[in-house]
Amino acid sequence: MIWNEILCIGDSLTSGARDSYGRSYPAELGSLLTKETNEFYYCHNFSINGETSSDLQKRAWSNISSGKNSKIMILIIGTNDSEAKIPGDIYEDNIRQIVNIGRVFGMYVILGTIPDLGFTPLYLNPKYIKLYNGIIKTLSKKMEFDVVDLSGIEMCDGVHFTHEGNIEVAGRFKDHILGLQK
Repeated sequence: MIWNEILCIGDSLTSGARDSYGRSYPAELGSLLTKETNEFYYCHNFSINGETSSDLQKRAWSNISSGKNSKIMILIIGTNDSEAKIPGDIYEDNIRQIVNIGRVFGMYVILGTIPDLGFTPLYLNPKYIKLYNGIIKTLSKKMEFDVVDLSGIEMCDGVHFTHEGNIEVAGRFKDHILGLQK
């Protein structure tokens, strides 16, 4: 049997918080890739609800080294940074370090943009989402990692993906990954 591992790290958007079936985009991505390629794909899900990029940076080495058989690392982080109002330079350095750790372990790195948030009293800082997405796009050129646009995904509470939203996120990453093989 041929199998492939992908490492997915991030916050509640990666963990699948609020998915009505307890699923996540990593679970859906593994399923979609397996169906499309007839090879087994497993997506490790190293995510913690409520985490900021600073929190993730602290555990990145441990989690990324745990998934060292993965050839691809997918990262979505920043929603909670917007609530905490993490300055752009700190966010940028956290992303830089996390991407570099993935590269130390030979992984191809793909970042998802932070989706636009709907109305919620906790996250009223859309300027930070715009700032962080700009940082992601600028850093992707400097560091040569890929970016998948996650705008327009269905949310259940203004912050978290619905089940259908998780499938849409997985589909966007699947299309990107399969496009790399061409």
